[in-house]
Amino acid sequence: MSLSAKIKGAVDKAFTAAGDLVKTATLSNTTATSYDFAKGKTISTSKSETVSIIMLDTKSSNEGIKITAILKSGVNLDVYDVIKVDSVEYRMADYSDNGYSIDVTLLRSL
Repeated sequence: MSLSAKIKGAVDKAFTAAGDLVKTATLSNTTATSYDFAKGKTISTSKSETVSIIMLDTKSSNEGIKITAILKSGVNLDVYDVIKVDSVEYRMADYSDNGYSIDVTLLRSL
């Protein structure tokens, strides 16, 4: 077994061991694709994906509520702009993917 496979297995074990700290989150993005001049409406498409997330740290800042969280690697966060956890929507301010896990900074306005 390669070292990479062992690390991925350890991340899976960590998410399993975290138990009720692991929450289900929905990543989503809506993109305007065209404009219907006859109806006066924007035509858009939506994309969403469900992932597991562990929310670690919550801080207040001048930007609002700032939360540090971890996701398993394998999701392209570049195509999403919103993440919803427990019916609360957050913007993704920053993230770092090391190939095994993703550290993400979430923001929610006050």
